[in-house]
Amino acid sequence: MALTNDISYSTMAPTRILACKSNVEDVYYKGALVNFDANGYIKVAADVAGEVFAGVVKKQVVVGSGETKDIEIEQGIIRVAHSGAAQTDVGAFFYASADDTLADTGTNVGPAGKCVDWESGYVWIDTQWRADS
Repeated sequence: MALTNDISYSTMAPTRILACKSNVEDVYYKGALVNFDANGYIKVAADVAGEVFAGVVKKQVVVGSGETKDIEIEQGIIRVAHSGAAQTDVGAFFYASADDTLADTGTNVGPAGKCVDWESGYVWIDTQWRADS
């Protein structure tokens, strides 16, 4: 699935705001999960080799064909919808497979972060945890 409108999201303080750019034609909805592509530009999250999870879009931006636009991304502990969220998710890594979807595994892309808490239908992902170390 893919987002078709802005969605609300929650964070736990403190968070970090990144000023990024995108030259990839798309509508980046508020609350969308996004990656850095191989050239360092923001694009909608997907399980694609050479991409790295970036964070969550703070406010909607429309990038047209041939344009480059600024996009603010938020990182930190972020509440993301995940069906079947449970206590057993805490401590597990999650992977952004679309702009609105977290998966338990990823084939081509590293983790978006580690689950640090959960509630019915949601996991709290700490985007600072990207690998076991």
